[in-house]
Amino acid sequence: MILKTRGGRFRVKVKYQGVIVADRTFERRGDAVRWETEQKRLLHDGDFVPPAAGRVTVGEIAEEYREARVDQVSVRAWESDESALRVHIVPRFGKLPVSSVTPIQIERFLSDLAVTRSVRTSARIRTTLRGLFDYAVRTRRIRMSPAANVKLPRPDSRSGKIVEIEPLSLELLLSVVEAQRAHAGRYADLTLVLGLTGVRFGELRGLRVRDVVAVPFPGLAVKRSVPQSGRTGRMIERSTTKSGRARIVPLTELLHPVIAQWTEGRAPDDLLFPAPEGGFLRAGNWRRSVHWSTTSLGRRPHDLRHTAASLWIAAGVDIKTVSHWLGHSTAKLSLDTYGHLMGTDAERAALDRVNRAFGGASGARGANHSSVTRASNGKTGR
Repeated sequence: MILKTRGGRFRVKVKYQGVIVADRTFERRGDAVRWETEQKRLLHDGDFVPPAAGRVTVGEIAEEYREARVDQVSVRAWESDESALRVHIVPRFGKLPVSSVTPIQIERFLSDLAVTRSVRTSARIRTTLRGLFDYAVRTRRIRMSPAANVKLPRPDSRSGKIVEIEPLSLELLLSVVEAQRAHAGRYADLTLVLGLTGVRFGELRGLRVRDVVAVPFPGLAVKRSVPQSGRTGRMIERSTTKSGRARIVPLTELLHPVIAQWTEGRAPDDLLFPAPEGGFLRAGNWRRSVHWSTTSLGRRPHDLRHTAASLWIAAGVDIKTVSHWLGHSTAKLSLDTYGHLMGTDAERAALDRVNRAFGGASGARGANHSSVTRASNGKTGR
């Protein structure tokens, strides 16, 4: 229903089951008609959201979202969201009506974070923002999420602190393990297991002896995760993995004797990699025992997961299989993360031709070999 006011404007009242659910005034009748038509269409399609619902503030939605997520996600995921909301999102958007937040505001906010903090921080905050506004859509506060299609900013690496994937070559991985063995004995084996299987530390912590399988191939049956709270240090035993799906990760021949030593004389329900005193292994204690800060060649523990993926890809394993072995939710996630490591058959054939051409020159083959050897002793970048 459109009424003309005394001031010459046009007021629209949209009713549903006899109740006014939307009320707005326009300067021009054409705008009023279009808006009324759109609201009636949304009502008919079941997509209507009362304008008043969007007046709730982002801070109020954030509090609801925090409570709703407690039993839905892992403790580490909840702590990450809680920190992002408390430290970054609520201080910036908390007083604004949820319906007033625009994609441009979010893009500028994330760009500022990428420069003042890091791209990794910006990406983490974007994930929480998407979850928050998706919750607002599901609870009928807004029709569309302003964070849905916001791209991650990519500032200059010097100011944006971009953290690149830095996998280890197999040669460097083995050298790291040997350096750590001098400090931690057999607990250096965990570096090799992480670097060749790509399991998350929480998944490794939860492995039992019975999870070492021979069918359909030698591997580790990854069925559960035991994350550790970053705030309290408490171990959270979960009945599933992060993705909610079990998987079997292959054990290469290099790992067969390692796993055999850890399973020898053990009961099926025993932890495969227990702490020295028994019970669940704490990541911080393990890092200290292997002197990670001085033996890791500047890598993070998570780079061992990247190492496994890069070694599989270099061996020609297809991205869908890599995604399954890593326990990624989608193959697209694996492709976005590791696509730059993949070479086509044409590129490999071209490299073979180049190597043959270089090798035909006097002394070139030896020079090429020595330069590659020197390069392999440094970091592996993107």
